Amino acid sequence: MTHFNLHELEAKTNIRGVSAKTIVDHEHATIKNLLLHPGDLIPPHQVPVNVTFFILGGKGSITIKNETYPVKKDDIVLCSPNIPMSIKADDNHSLSFLNIKTPGLNLSK
Repeated sequence: MTHFNLHELEAKTNIRGVSAKTIVDHEHATIKNLLLHPGDLIPPHQVPVNVTFFILGGKGSITIKNETYPVKKDDIVLCSPNIPMSIKADDNHSLSFLNIKTPGLNLSK
């Protein structure tokens, strides 16, 4: 068993310039906590795995293909593999969320 607090994890800037804390990274799942500051945007991109977004706090929007979903605390958005997606924090709010990829991309190798 492993126990830790999310706030104690080290944040690193990811390939999209976003602050990210890695919670899990193995072949079955990759789970990261991402934090966007007000107005920040992760531009459209796609990945070859399922992505689940679980909003921990703040406000923003997630665009999957051509449909935009406003999001807030406790919202969940699902994205299938190879579908364009983008994420934007509200201009007046930060946006903290779990980014859950299944299976995992195991990027820490």
